[in-house]
Amino acid sequence: MLKDIEKHYTFFDLNGEKIDLKRRKAIDQYKEIHKDFSFNFTSIVLISAERGEDTKRCVESIFNYTPEPFEIIISDVGSSEGTKKILKELKGANSNIHMICNKDSTGTTGQRNQGIFLSLGGLLVFMDNDVLALPNWLKSLKSVIQKDEKIGAVGAKLLKPDRLTVYYCGAHAVTLEKDGKIYGIGLDKGEELSELRKDDPIPQVEGEVPWYSTTTLLIRRDVVYKCDGFDDIIGGEGIFIANEDKDLSLAIRKEGFKIWYCPESETIHNHDYSQVNREDKYHKLYRLRMNQIEKDTLYFMRKWNLTYLLERLPHEDNTKKLVGSKLIPVKLDLSSIPYSDDLVRLK
Repeated sequence: MLKDIEKHYTFFDLNGEKIDLKRRKAIDQYKEIHKDFSFNFTSIVLISAERGEDTKRCVESIFNYTPEPFEIIISDVGSSEGTKKILKELKGANSNIHMICNKDSTGTTGQRNQGIFLSLGGLLVFMDNDVLALPNWLKSLKSVIQKDEKIGAVGAKLLKPDRLTVYYCGAHAVTLEKDGKIYGIGLDKGEELSELRKDDPIPQVEGEVPWYSTTTLLIRRDVVYKCDGFDDIIGGEGIFIANEDKDLSLAIRKEGFKIWYCPESETIHNHDYSQVNREDKYHKLYRLRMNQIEKDTLYFMRKWNLTYLLERLPHEDNTKKLVGSKLIPVKLDLSSIPYSDDLVRLK
């Protein structure tokens, strides 16, 4: 985690040289220098694991649609020379892009913690590298987080590649809570929530959510440090690649901050798990490591004393119940008692 990250990770650049963590300056895309940790300066943290062309498109979209001062921190893990060539070209063309190169994977959590530690922005954005920014995406997120000091994080409306239908919005993120205790968390994308258009009434509702995805999430630097960053694997325990967004959200709430959904901020998520080739290199090596995902899920649910992991998707229902040391598939009718009384979603 962040408080002792230098004890666990060594920071190298793409040339294998050790990064001097004390000599960097907060430089934006206009080559202007900012005071470290200023709210006027945003650090965008990306993870690279192959998918070099996706990363390039993501970065280009950020430059095209982000007039606000920013830097980009990219943490790469063991990518091929072809991907590294793309990363070197991006870095060479932009003084506000900074690279971290890992020989072996430190997981989604470890790579993001590295990015946080290297960053100098008072605001941080976590963004997947298969995301494309759209006009006013950052301006809209910043306007929300600056209007209320109790808002610790704010997420964007995520669109599918057609730019018309919704991938995620605030209504999809739900919890089951009773007497102040959260006992279930996850996604509800079934039935009327499965095929929302971006201008439908439901995705247009702004407000507090019980948790939100880190696919495009803005968070205050002081808040992420209060949470000690992502719960990465230190001493054999922690989260590697799965449920890190839910875990961070619960940590934000535990610290007394709200999580917000902002429909005015839109980005495109170029992904569809129902169409994934589970045998391609990226998914086999980095994402669909099913044993690790189950291990992460068990750790996450035990940590927060959860009973249910909700995953009600348009093409399948993967909801699971923790029974002893096993995750058992279950079907929950969230519209029936007692779940309907305990269901928390966008306020």
